[in-house]
Amino acid sequence: MELEHPEPFAARWRARWVWDRPPAIAFETMSKPVDADPTDHVALFRRVVVLEVVPASAPARIWVDGRHVLRVNGVEVARGPVRSEPRQAHYDVVDLAPHLVVGENVIAIVARRFGTPTSWWVPVPPSYSLGVGSLAFEAVIGDEWVVTDRSWRAVPGEAWTPVALPDGPAALPLEWFDARNHPYGWDRPGFDDTAWGKAFEITPVHGGGGASMHPPSEPFGMLRPPVRGAFPGGDRHEASLLERRTIPVGAAGADPVRSVHDAEAGTVEGEPAEAERMLFDLGRTAAGTVSLRVTGAAPGAIVDVAASEHLDRTGRIAPLGQLAGFRYVCRGGESTEAFETLEVIGTRYLLAVVRTPEGSPAPELGLAVDDRLRPRPEGASFECSDPLLNRVHSVGLRTVDLCALDAYVDCPTREQRAWTGDSVVHQMVDLTSNPDWSMAIWHPQLAVAPRTDGMLAMAVASDFAAADQMFIPDWPLHWLHSVHNLYRYTGDRDLVAELLVPAERMMRWFESYLGDDGLLHDVSGWVLVDWASVYVSGCSSILNGLWARALEELTEMARWLGNEGTAVWADRRYEGVKGGFDVFWDEGRGSYVDHVVDGVARRPMSQHAGAAALAAGLVPADRVGRVLDRILDRSRLLRHSFVMYPSTPDGPDDGHMYVALGYPEPTWDVEEAVIEAEPFFRYLVHDAVARAGRPELIADLCRDWKVFLDAGHESWPECWTGGTNCHGWSSTPTRDLIVHTLGITPAEPGYASVRVVPNLGDLVWARATVPTPHGPVTVEAHADGRLVVDSPVPVVRR
Repeated sequence: MELEHPEPFAARWRARWVWDRPPAIAFETMSKPVDADPTDHVALFRRVVVLEVVPASAPARIWVDGRHVLRVNGVEVARGPVRSEPRQAHYDVVDLAPHLVVGENVIAIVARRFGTPTSWWVPVPPSYSLGVGSLAFEAVIGDEWVVTDRSWRAVPGEAWTPVALPDGPAALPLEWFDARNHPYGWDRPGFDDTAWGKAFEITPVHGGGGASMHPPSEPFGMLRPPVRGAFPGGDRHEASLLERRTIPVGAAGADPVRSVHDAEAGTVEGEPAEAERMLFDLGRTAAGTVSLRVTGAAPGAIVDVAASEHLDRTGRIAPLGQLAGFRYVCRGGESTEAFETLEVIGTRYLLAVVRTPEGSPAPELGLAVDDRLRPRPEGASFECSDPLLNRVHSVGLRTVDLCALDAYVDCPTREQRAWTGDSVVHQMVDLTSNPDWSMAIWHPQLAVAPRTDGMLAMAVASDFAAADQMFIPDWPLHWLHSVHNLYRYTGDRDLVAELLVPAERMMRWFESYLGDDGLLHDVSGWVLVDWASVYVSGCSSILNGLWARALEELTEMARWLGNEGTAVWADRRYEGVKGGFDVFWDEGRGSYVDHVVDGVARRPMSQHAGAAALAAGLVPADRVGRVLDRILDRSRLLRHSFVMYPSTPDGPDDGHMYVALGYPEPTWDVEEAVIEAEPFFRYLVHDAVARAGRPELIADLCRDWKVFLDAGHESWPECWTGGTNCHGWSSTPTRDLIVHTLGITPAEPGYASVRVVPNLGDLVWARATVPTPHGPVTVEAHADGRLVVDSPVPVVRR
């Protein structure tokens, strides 16, 4: 899409690139500059602006290669930027005017560069001078442009000590903040910054390029307009102190979270000492920056805090791979001191271990989490005659909210990665239940990070994408469904046309695996499908079904855009899958087996196989009823996952080895049992039921989520058993009660008209208000046939 930079900003910035020090560039060869100091680094920048009059508005934009907190006169006004691939960065825009005063004003920026790849940040290959720490800021304040240059003062953030990223796929960047080394008051007027140095202006030099001091510059290229605010403020969740006791500990290690875990496990190394253990409970999962209040601390007292979404049966935190937290070293000498983390932490429990200097009393602590979630404004709703389904719908909303940070993430507690496939459920919930579609529209664009062969990364803008050690070939097929959602809900031709270019390349990637039978065979990568125990080796019915659905959707979008060449290719490949799919059919059991190996149909059967076939329209009409009966027969359904089961809150099992080695032979009666889909894949199961002509069944299917409510969950877990306690991909009932039960969908792209075909099942009534580009549509349906629709666009009832 053509980039439009908001007024008064142009593509070429007036700001200069700055950092608190010269670039630390080394050279492996003359043509390969590298970061000479790839460690976590925080820098502080300030600029004084004196005003005689406060303007009505003072637009500003900012970008940092990492994270930033922008403050005016000590008040936070922006935090960001949104995650992105390093060459597709989006700056933030904010109005400074509400925070300005007559007289002296201070614009202050905390900038953090992580150094090594994280769950949400990837370093760029540096040029000869740019790409190892950089900031650009500019604002129009009255008649003056305030831009980053040597007029700014800057110092290293010496209060922050770099902490090595913990080992493990679920580790998040940690903080170590020593309040004794922080220049308090630096972000407010009246601070003496004469001892600070001038900001270092970076001259962007690269092979063959010019040396303009202003963005856009290589290696970042064009800094793009904002897609949305990154981390808006929100509600505060105060934690309650559950337990406090004295425990033996060893010395505080270099990793604050590991130090807490060691103390919790009773590990004491070196000279033993005593510490205060304080366990806090937020009451339910929250996601945001953690605020710490310390009262009565001695100088140098160490507060280590670790997050955990679980407690084990003894009341101890059970990390289950969650490695998030921070260290705060107390300033002392004052009654109360406060600290707020730079990064978002998702958790329910916070365990603090406080080590005090000998002879000093332990301080009092207070902990809270301040929401840093994308907004969900008022204006959408759902309610029906079943209180259980009302609760299911609302918990799904909250779960997606908690997984909507600067991007849709798998979970806020453990990874915070933007997985390419997970987000399709988050997106569909927002399109039906959130008047703010900004993230629903933007996230499919974020996820376009193709390799040279066209395959998309499994988790975009992350360490996983940077390493490219593994990919999930079926995840881009769910991503293509999210593009299809954009086509149907927004009708934005330019956006869909842009995304269909990488979509077609991705779809053509699969051609190398096509056999003469029109089916995909032996597809490489990690064919995940779902955490359920489904078999995908050889020729997978499930993967072929997902590819067929994507081909059908690609055909539809290409024809809408007038791209007949792509449509003909995709339709031909779809017909090839349809023609060969019968190899998976089991006449005796009335559905499709999971896979065929060396020409032999294997016996395992799952909901996934039948659902993928139905959702893709691959099932002949005379078989549809049989397939639906088989995959919905609760007496045959078996919940089983070699990976997640039998994980417990006491710790993980070794099932994750099957991710690499493949699943063992079935341990169940494969002739009778049908493996049930986990919560993520249920969105496709429900779509299959609807396409099979039985949408009235879906309200009752959504009652399966009661198992989570009975267990006390207030957000949806990752799987029926095991995994994290907050996973947005499990929220499909929130969409389905609107799309399938009330039957509210776009009848034409962009909601030029709306289709309303209620299928209430056993409900007496249901009503909803859903967002559209033209205003809200409100529908109230009753079992006796009464239907009231209030719509700004024509209504189609078929």
